[in-house]
Amino acid sequence: MSNQDIFHLSAEKRAQGYGTFPYVIVRIYSAVYMQFPIHFYLDSIQDKPGLHVRVDSLMDEEKNFNDLFNLVRQFHEQINTIETKTLRMCLVLSPNVAYYFEENAFNFSDEIPEGGILMDYTYKELASNSPHYVID
Repeated sequence: MSNQDIFHLSAEKRAQGYGTFPYVIVRIYSAVYMQFPIHFYLDSIQDKPGLHVRVDSLMDEEKNFNDLFNLVRQFHEQINTIETKTLRMCLVLSPNVAYYFEENAFNFSDEIPEGGILMDYTYKELASNSPHYVID
């Protein structure tokens, strides 16, 4: 893998959750993507950008998985009431597990979005032509 293929990310952006699974990718335009980190919390919401999933226990994976999918579905509805076109969205769980939200349903894929221009929610560029996750 060349340096061009590695997702270089500042310590600040890593601390905010960018480049770490799970995350949501929203396709803004062809080859232009926006990443939203996902944070799970028990008692209080962390002051970090992205989506926040309230869980009762970090050990109840099935319920947390359902809560995560519900949150992503709500987020899809929220961003698509604002935009004039329907934005494509993908929940990315690992380097080879993704769920694309299309036609009001989640569709599994073993291919995740990568490449293009990746931005944070403030439209600041995070990466260009690289994976959308940190490779340690």
